[in-house]
Amino acid sequence: MNDLINPVSYRIIRSRKRKTAAIRISEKGVEVRVPHWVSDLWVRNWVQSKEVWIRQKSEKLSSELAEGCLKVADGAMFPYKGEYYAITWEIGPKNRASLDDQKLNIFITNRSKKAVEERVKSCLQAWYKTEAENYFSERIVYWQNVMGLQSNSLIIKNYKRRWGSCTSKGDISLNWRLIFAEKSLIDYVLIHELAHLVHLNHRPEFWQLVEKYCENWKECRDKLQKCTSWILW
Repeated sequence: MNDLINPVSYRIIRSRKRKTAAIRISEKGVEVRVPHWVSDLWVRNWVQSKEVWIRQKSEKLSSELAEGCLKVADGAMFPYKGEYYAITWEIGPKNRASLDDQKLNIFITNRSKKAVEERVKSCLQAWYKTEAENYFSERIVYWQNVMGLQSNSLIIKNYKRRWGSCTSKGDISLNWRLIFAEKSLIDYVLIHELAHLVHLNHRPEFWQLVEKYCENWKECRDKLQKCTSWILW
């Protein structure tokens, strides 16, 4: 029976800096990261020895992505700061969105030939981006004062693989989709990126600084890792 099962597909990434081998499973597939001198034969044999584990992890990821996938449909539930709201739309004089206690109300014009769902998605994303910029700007000021740190700038990005980043120049970027998450998770990412102003790495000293301001950072990190489907929307 095993002969009928297709072999695991994977992509090899070699690096002169890497000293050990690692397997990364994401929405883009299986990546095998190895030192530059490792042969294709060794990689193939190693992947075969890990095949059961790879398939289990891949199936789990597929299940999580399907479960958390956001799809535009009348009455569909969409997240905002950790709460879920039903979306509804109607034709209006201009594209806009507004939030009340129970619903995300979307108004779209008929000036586009795109499908209604595409227009609703564009309008909704524009609203989310504006909300993200306003809220993140407010929270970063708060955490800069608490931590005694100062970033160079805050940039709202359209990342597809991460929640945030910090450069050596002190420029902090945040994924606008982070506005989907509950406030404590947003604060965790802000604390994480601000901590990079002191430690531009993930060594123990970095995590000690993060923990000083976010004691449950491991729980927050785990929660965000389960929200991959949000990043893909």
